Amino acid sequence: MLGTIMAANVFFVIIPNHWKLVRAKEAGEEPDPAWNAQGKQRSVHNNYFTLPVVFAMLSNHFPFTYGHDHAWLILVVLMALGALTRHYFNLRHSGRNAWWILAVAAGGLLGLAIAIRPQSSSSSVSGPVPSFATVQAIIANRCAPCHALHPTQPGYSSPPSGLALETPEEIRAAAALIKTVAVDSEAMPLGNATRMTQAERDTLARWLASR
Repeated sequence: MLGTIMAANVFFVIIPNHWKLVRAKEAGEEPDPAWNAQGKQRSVHNNYFTLPVVFAMLSNHFPFTYGHDHAWLILVVLMALGALTRHYFNLRHSGRNAWWILAVAAGGLLGLAIAIRPQSSSSSVSGPVPSFATVQAIIANRCAPCHALHPTQPGYSSPPSGLALETPEEIRAAAALIKTVAVDSEAMPLGNATRMTQAERDTLARWLASR
């Protein structure tokens, strides 16, 4: 969405207004100052969107953010911190070094990291260790519709990231990743399309804790 907004700013405001200015000059007419003001305004918007867009592009590598219960709020905070950091560089390019801005942004990022760090829950790992057959059944029902050599989930013709979770060897090899995306966060299944329950996540947690 952010990238679409930036592209729209360029193609529907900045470039058309630039051509208006060029054509006015070629015709010997006085350009309308509003054209330049509008183009500059959208350029400033794009400038402050830069770092938030970079994070959004890389966010698939950080499931603890988009898989969090308050993912939308985390994105808003990261956008604000990114824009604040961009403001520091804008000031620096004009000859001003406002180091306090970087300090505030770093403090905000640290505070956010602490707030969303995975919480270890003793209740989720307490109780009997489930059999591997139970774990494999959960993964077959909730993960393998996508992560299979021949996915059954609509929209997939091959396993995402080349990761199949059909055999015991594949499941055990991916144990750490399963913990990250399905236990420590709810990033997977994506959008919880296969409706994995909290009880099933707790079962996976007990199995992973026993390894």
